[in-house]
Amino acid sequence: MSIEYKFLIILKRLARVFSLVVGIGLPIMYFGLKYSNLVEHVETMAIIKAQSVTSLVTANPDLWVHEQQRMEEVLLLSPPPLGVDRATVSDAVGNSIVTAGYIPAGPTLARSFPIYDSGRVVGQVEITHSSRALWFGTLLVALLSALLGCAVYATLLFLPLRALRRMGFALEAEKAALSIREERFHLLFNRASDGIMILSLAGKILEVNESFARMHGYSVEEMLNMRLENLDTLETLRLAPERIRSSQAGQSIFFEAEHYHKDGHVFPLEVSLSQIAVGSETLIQAFHRDITQRRQTENALRAAEDQFRGLVEQSIAGIYIIQDGRFAYVNPRFAAIRGFSAAEELIGQDPLPLIAEKDRSIIAEHNRCLLAGEKRDVDYGFTALRKDGSSIEVGVHSSLASYHGRPAIIGLQQDISEKKRAEEAIRHYIAQLKTAFMSTVEVATVLSELRDPYTAGHERRVGKIAVAIGTELGLDEQRLEGLKVAGYLHDIGKIIIPSEILSKPGRLGAIEYQLIQGHSQASYDVLKAVEWPWPVAEVVLQHHERLDGSGYPQGLKGEDILLEARILAVADVVEAMSSHRPYRSGLGAEKALAEIEHGRGSAYDVAVVDACLRLFREKAYVLPNQIADA
Repeated sequence: MSIEYKFLIILKRLARVFSLVVGIGLPIMYFGLKYSNLVEHVETMAIIKAQSVTSLVTANPDLWVHEQQRMEEVLLLSPPPLGVDRATVSDAVGNSIVTAGYIPAGPTLARSFPIYDSGRVVGQVEITHSSRALWFGTLLVALLSALLGCAVYATLLFLPLRALRRMGFALEAEKAALSIREERFHLLFNRASDGIMILSLAGKILEVNESFARMHGYSVEEMLNMRLENLDTLETLRLAPERIRSSQAGQSIFFEAEHYHKDGHVFPLEVSLSQIAVGSETLIQAFHRDITQRRQTENALRAAEDQFRGLVEQSIAGIYIIQDGRFAYVNPRFAAIRGFSAAEELIGQDPLPLIAEKDRSIIAEHNRCLLAGEKRDVDYGFTALRKDGSSIEVGVHSSLASYHGRPAIIGLQQDISEKKRAEEAIRHYIAQLKTAFMSTVEVATVLSELRDPYTAGHERRVGKIAVAIGTELGLDEQRLEGLKVAGYLHDIGKIIIPSEILSKPGRLGAIEYQLIQGHSQASYDVLKAVEWPWPVAEVVLQHHERLDGSGYPQGLKGEDILLEARILAVADVVEAMSSHRPYRSGLGAEKALAEIEHGRGSAYDVAVVDACLRLFREKAYVLPNQIADA
């Protein structure tokens, strides 16, 4: 008897059992469930209606049997409604008192519940419900179950037969698909860029692809007659048994090995080795990749790294790398600058404690800008702390770099303490020279004032007013310094004018006025021989020029007059008109301001006049005290 025939007999028996279970079991289950639900419904309805009538009995225990209309209303209207049920109230001996509801169609199901008065039974409520729907439903379910049982029998009997035929077709299709997959596997196997080798646990080569044969200089046929020891170098062969033992089915181990080429040279390989099960036999599968080019690149990179590290280690500048907020690398020079005996002491440390507190926020901002990509590199200096707590001044150039594949800050650091001290000394000397220079200028001013004691302090006051106007105009410190010197020396040429003319109380004659006008040229002739860092001589020469060309000595106009000379002209007029002269009393600041305002744009520069007016009228500028200046 064949397996298929036995299988069919079993299927027939199972089909009969399942069809009987479906055809008989389902109607019985349906009837049981529906009947229990119906009984529960009728009993519940009897209890509820009996409780409603009980409340009526309690209210009128003696005459309740005569209140048929009231009881009918209670039966009909008290929830839940009767619906298709019929309710009958009878007394204790079974006499019917009142009936409410429809007469149910047979067959029926009835349930009753007693009516109590003070703990004794005085009657009962009976609920009658038609069970016709239950029987009709059960009959319908029985018919459907019979049909379903037949369908189950047919399904269990005939579908497996079709399934067997389909299995046969599927088996043929699977064989065809397997053949196609084998062809594809061999195609991929032979065209793979990696060399693939399959060998037995004993080391005999069973299969190789074309890439494996080509990288070794053999043909595929030649390699099928070889063993692993024909390819491995001695060191690789020594490690082979351990590597094979370490491999497991489904899990690969990776390592580097060396093989002999057919021409005798040795070349490196990257190998992925694992065990595979073929039927009952365990084989070794290995993927090989020639890494000769990679080795050469790595060796070149290693040589370059060694060379770079040598340069870094011997560098006279301190070099550091900060990553994740800590030192990832420092060279010996950096450690020495910070007072550490070995660079390793700093690795992993937070740089913050080695920075003076006043500079920490600035450096943190520099580092943030670098890491955020806002700046490519930064140069700055700060006060660094050494291991012993002492401080030094350092200069830094840092930039964003990649270290081990992640962002880092690399920097060069040098001890500039000596440079800082030298710069401080130079600044001190420059300040001394500037003081000595201004003292010399003031001496020259005093010598000039000795010729005209009546206007003593005029030059210095003009210089101060000019500097105030220049500041209002936004001139830088360098130009303001030159403006101050020009103001102090603008009348030095008056030393050539006789003192009688300078202190004459009356009106000057034409020749005397010409002599007075010559002081600008005389001042220029005195000052031009000095190598000033500013155009002092030119400013002094032009301080009596006017925008409209009405000034002297050259009759210059507009932009041909230096800005400093235009400022000095306004300052000179304001100071001269406000102060006393041998030939008149001081006119006061307001008249002086009115004069320059009148000449605004014609004789005097518009911006200079506006700046001067703002000083006096908006910023409450006060003329320098003449007594204090003297």
